[in-house]
Amino acid sequence: MQRGNGTRRQVALTFDDGPGRSTRAVLDLLDRHDARATFFMVGSEALRDPETARAVVAAGQEVGSHSMHHLDHEAVSDEEAVADMVEGAEAIAKVLGFEPPLYRAPYGRFIPATVAEARRRGWVCVHWSALGEDWLPEATPRSVCDLVTRDLEPGAIVLLHDSRREKPMRAEAVEGGTALLLEELERRGLRSIGVRAILGA
Repeated sequence: MQRGNGTRRQVALTFDDGPGRSTRAVLDLLDRHDARATFFMVGSEALRDPETARAVVAAGQEVGSHSMHHLDHEAVSDEEAVADMVEGAEAIAKVLGFEPPLYRAPYGRFIPATVAEARRRGWVCVHWSALGEDWLPEATPRSVCDLVTRDLEPGAIVLLHDSRREKPMRAEAVEGGTALLLEELERRGLRSIGVRAILGA
């Protein structure tokens, strides 16, 4: 569980596992609401779809790294976990021309070895405080929005997905859920900003 500065009416929307089939739709929604978000990209997916990865940056959105192959770092050796983390950032740098300063572990499972390596490289490790469970087969736009808003308060870091590698998500759930959530933010007078800004990093 991680939150940012709660003294201002701001939250941070984050999208994991892309770039993928919902990334461009999410970018359009963010643009329509003049909102900023952070996209934690998987290195293999950025290499697979570099144009969409670059579209995230072109849209003025923030990028973090989310490993190379989305391995469960608690289920592999420390060496494999660190390699997966570092290779992911290198792959994203190859596509975008810069190494992301933000890192989120697959499944949020940070281990001491990857945290130590991230700190050595000057990266900020990012968890979350609210999630929409948009990957569930039964997820709907309303369920995604309702789950997030249950924990939505100034400083919240929200976990959503613009792609899902293991089991493809229903685009309606993530895109519709994001649309409802952006409307709810406006209704509550909350503004979505990048993770670095909300953490003061």
